[in-house]
Amino acid sequence: MLLKVLPVGLLSVNCSLLVDEKTGHALIVDPGAQGDKIIEELDGYKPVGIVATHGHIDHVGQVRTLKERFSIPFYMHRADLFLLDNTLWPGFERQIGANLPCPEPDMYLEDGMTLSLGELSIVVIHTPGHTPGLCCLYVEEAKVLIAGDLLFKGSVGRWDLPGGDLSALKSSLNRIFSELEDDVLVVCGHYEETTIGQERRWNPYLRSL
Repeated sequence: MLLKVLPVGLLSVNCSLLVDEKTGHALIVDPGAQGDKIIEELDGYKPVGIVATHGHIDHVGQVRTLKERFSIPFYMHRADLFLLDNTLWPGFERQIGANLPCPEPDMYLEDGMTLSLGELSIVVIHTPGHTPGLCCLYVEEAKVLIAGDLLFKGSVGRWDLPGGDLSALKSSLNRIFSELEDDVLVVCGHYEETTIGQERRWNPYLRSL
């Protein structure tokens, strides 16, 4: 598996490109901004789908651009449909260059479902709390978790935005840390990557939650 992580936009959203090297098939995760940059990085690969870990505008801002360019399906959990065109703050869509309206998903993510990417299997883990529909993507053979805004290096996702729920966030974090091993690489929704083990030992929010 080839993993490209592209920080895009004003908030440095991590857009992840998962590529099956044998087939060249690519899955685009969280294309929040800079659609042209994402398209450029896909040169030589065959995009087969777009996944949003959740429905916040900074993670779905370029779904429309990529769907129109590649005619590929868009996947997201149905619980976040209400967020798709919520700008969060007045004028925020212009600040981050979002291409609205965001299309509705062609298929809905569900807990435990598997997405196939060439010879790769990507497991969907529904982890509400930051939003009702936030889903992590786990590639077991590569030990990589794309966590969206559930977990950050030294921090956790906010629960004070529309749809946030602290109790659900606690349950989701507990699930992730009980099911995954310390050497799993975590690609966070923003900023630096980390590992399950590093956060288990050093994340102060996990202790307080």
